[in-house]
Amino acid sequence: MKAVRVHEFNMDVPMRVDEVEDARPAPGEVLVKAGAVGVNPVDLAIRAAKHPYAKLVTPPYIPGAEAAGEIIALGEGVEGWRIGQRVYGRAMGGSYAENVRLVADATAELPEAYSYEEGACITVAFYTAWNALVIKAQAGPGETVLVQGGAGGVGMAAIQLAKRLGCRVFATVSSDAKAEFCKEMGADETINYREEDFAERCMELTGGRGVDVVVELCACDNFDKDLDAIRVDGKIIVIGTGTGKGPGAEFRVPAVMTKDAVVLGLAVVNLFPKMPELVRRFTPLLREGAFRINVDKASRFEEANEAHDYVLDGQFLGKVVLVP
Repeated sequence: MKAVRVHEFNMDVPMRVDEVEDARPAPGEVLVKAGAVGVNPVDLAIRAAKHPYAKLVTPPYIPGAEAAGEIIALGEGVEGWRIGQRVYGRAMGGSYAENVRLVADATAELPEAYSYEEGACITVAFYTAWNALVIKAQAGPGETVLVQGGAGGVGMAAIQLAKRLGCRVFATVSSDAKAEFCKEMGADETINYREEDFAERCMELTGGRGVDVVVELCACDNFDKDLDAIRVDGKIIVIGTGTGKGPGAEFRVPAVMTKDAVVLGLAVVNLFPKMPELVRRFTPLLREGAFRINVDKASRFEEANEAHDYVLDGQFLGKVVLVP
């Protein structure tokens, strides 16, 4: 089968489309013929060896963590699925390929209303947003949520989910186009962090109280100032360092203390035990069309390097996908 592979941990070394051995589903997995696969910032971080997951793979390896397609084989012990079903789901790596192994418990049926390109945008973005807002923050009606980087995939999902939960939503952006996009997704307020201090603006918008929850996608740049944006007992949910950013962040310890700040991290790999319940609760919302999924760009496997550069540039709205 055809697959995109990383041959060296270095963003300057191009990925290549190679012929590799056909994938086979392991026990507890389904094998899908990919209609599209998602491109996520974590893929770039691993490729650049700036993510802990880089220690779990050895070049040459196939990147990618999500896909949508048609089931073509079932692994041992898998029940409730059949050959030919349209599904989307989470892969334990290796999704930039014609055939992709998905974890059965993290796989869901893709409604006919959604294309494979849209389906390939769901798992990482919306399940991460669910983990952050529903499981970690336990956000509810009347609370205020700040989404740092609202125009990306997780940001797009977090804005819509927070609104669904009855929250008031602020989103940080870097351009007028991104501000308009976030408002289309449901954001009540947008803050251009290049033009104004987002923490000061949050205080203004909340009458000096501060936001209840920060969904933090760029902790390397924002974490310290997040402490100024939250209320006392406010929550900061750390999801990412920021696309292309290193692993470190400096912050004022007294600011954590004086705000009685609650700082929670998350990683999708730790979510797997909760996936069946998450899928059960999320699927009806997807079927009723509760969420918009914006595919900014769909590129061929042969354009995977350009797709990574496009994500790294940070100008995309929503998600970027690859198609075989």
